[in-house]
Amino acid sequence: MSNRTPITVRLLKSLDDFYNFQKLQQRIWSSDDDDVIPIHVLVTQAKNGGLLQGAFVAEGAAATGGMVGMAFGWPGFDSHTHPPRLKFCSHIAGVLTEWHGRGIGLALKLAQREHLLAEGLMDWMTWTYDPLQRVNAIFNIHRLGATSTTYYRDVYGPMDDALNAGLPTDRCQVEWRMESERVNFALSSQKMIPVWDGLPVEVGETRPFGVGAQVRVPVESRLRLDGRPVAIPIPDSLAALRGAGGALLVEWRLYQRELIESAFAGGYAIVDCVELFDRGVHYICVPAGTRPFPHLPWP
Repeated sequence: MSNRTPITVRLLKSLDDFYNFQKLQQRIWSSDDDDVIPIHVLVTQAKNGGLLQGAFVAEGAAATGGMVGMAFGWPGFDSHTHPPRLKFCSHIAGVLTEWHGRGIGLALKLAQREHLLAEGLMDWMTWTYDPLQRVNAIFNIHRLGATSTTYYRDVYGPMDDALNAGLPTDRCQVEWRMESERVNFALSSQKMIPVWDGLPVEVGETRPFGVGAQVRVPVESRLRLDGRPVAIPIPDSLAALRGAGGALLVEWRLYQRELIESAFAGGYAIVDCVELFDRGVHYICVPAGTRPFPHLPWP
């Protein structure tokens, strides 16, 4: 199958759409019935300002009506501002594993952005994701141009699905300023990739675990936060960590939690997510409001 498979993203409005949405949610997250969003919630959201979108391809599974990806969210308010400011809360977005790498996730986020900007009500979107998930981190921060200054500990409590079982459900909240210079540049074909390796960067340390480099483990360290960019590592493979023992996953969770929380408390923001120093993918954090590359609008 071609990587250029035509993708159609459209609003979900009918009961059949909503039933297919549920089936897709179960397949993507291996969710129990209790975790699936009820039909009555989907119907009410669709009729009252919620945004439900599906991505369809001709070769998509018949069981989901050809839907291979979906995104769902609603207007909300930032409770930390006075008066509260209107924003869009993107709740879930996902793509079937066998359709990863085809641009479907990007098509869904761009469709959300296009729809919301056309309405003219808000230019700000937030969502949360697991900071241990390397692919999501690169997509959210590097590809879309989102940033993060908010970390939530165990926000959903224990979850039993395939992606979250056995881990505290810590999440980073990203801020996507959809009409900002940064985001427009990140999405443009003119985007230039800054070379972080050429700057003095404070790096959270890891070391190889046993034989082979696929699994690395954290090395206890504290960040100086002295104004230099900070690099916080992301594990290469959560599946490999699970295979090496669940304790390593928890060790990574607590290590990342400490470094990200300390960076945010020190006034830093996550602004990029890149391969660094041939030691795997890292978050790049800089003091909020600073421009390490003044000639670029991104990052």
